[in-house]
Amino acid sequence: MNSKVLNTKTKYRAMNWARTLAFLFIIVYHFMVQLEQGSNYDFASKGLFYYSNANLHIAIIGVSMFFMISGAGLMLSATRRWNLKDFYRRRFVKLLIPFYLVELFTLVASFAIKPEWLASFTFISKGKIILNLLGMDGYFEQFFPTFSLHVGEWFLGALIMLYALFPLFRFCMAKNRYLTIIVATVYYLVLVLGNYSTISPWTNVFVKAYDFILGMFLVLELPRMMGNKQLRIALRITSAIVIVVGIVCKLALPIPLTISNLIYANAIFIFFFSMENLARNDKVDNLIDSICGISYEIFLVHHIIIYYIGDNLAGQLLGLRQVGALFITEVMLMIAMALLVKGAVRFINKL
Repeated sequence: MNSKVLNTKTKYRAMNWARTLAFLFIIVYHFMVQLEQGSNYDFASKGLFYYSNANLHIAIIGVSMFFMISGAGLMLSATRRWNLKDFYRRRFVKLLIPFYLVELFTLVASFAIKPEWLASFTFISKGKIILNLLGMDGYFEQFFPTFSLHVGEWFLGALIMLYALFPLFRFCMAKNRYLTIIVATVYYLVLVLGNYSTISPWTNVFVKAYDFILGMFLVLELPRMMGNKQLRIALRITSAIVIVVGIVCKLALPIPLTISNLIYANAIFIFFFSMENLARNDKVDNLIDSICGISYEIFLVHHIIIYYIGDNLAGQLLGLRQVGALFITEVMLMIAMALLVKGAVRFINKL
């Protein structure tokens, strides 16, 4: 591989800030939806912050950002060293072992609290359990019944498939990243605008592959671009304007929601990179680093916690203070559970 093609830095503050905002979007979205479905609180009628408008949906933006950051992170780590066997071994440890631990917890909790979750599994072909072992049952649940306990949901399966394809994407980037992103962009536009799939583009791995590749491309290009002060300021202002317009615009734009939300995700990604060289606040940065260190584990446990608690509160009207207290309580539980999973994985790795 030509080393001149790739950057040598393997970590950027911007990526941690973007990751933190992305999973906050996902948590807030699932929290609000659970309360709405349980008739606990009507956010829209209260005129409060809502998770979507005609052009913007924080969950879609958060998911796109996650895939972009995942692609960017792998691209950076591959600049230091690269061994195909080691790459897949590390991905297995990082993705599947925490998944197995959270699934075990969810299985035990379901027996005790929500046995109805497990009742339908007797009608599912036992051969499909392989999808569960591979962490992809949540993704294929869109097509047929699986053994999914909703740990990681569709996202984890899509991420695993993209990780499996990363060596190919990396090879293309190393050969010619500009041609790669042009081909990928044309592919993405044809796929989205042509409506060639019956699967929602928000959960379609073939669509999300573009978010992943885009992150790989941007993390190679943005650091160089940000070295130019005038360009950095221009990108900062432009990305901020795009973000503000997305928040306040009430009229639907003449483009698919999938594309508009990817534009906003891209704008947020660029904005954080434009702030990379500003003065550091070590306490804040250390806090963000700590959160990102357990972000995957939080992702695995967050929806299970939100569902279990929310389902038990169904039908109970809550006030705004109660909603705030509930959100804080659930986030604390997510962090505690994530730390337990992280600790268990470290213990297993030492065996």
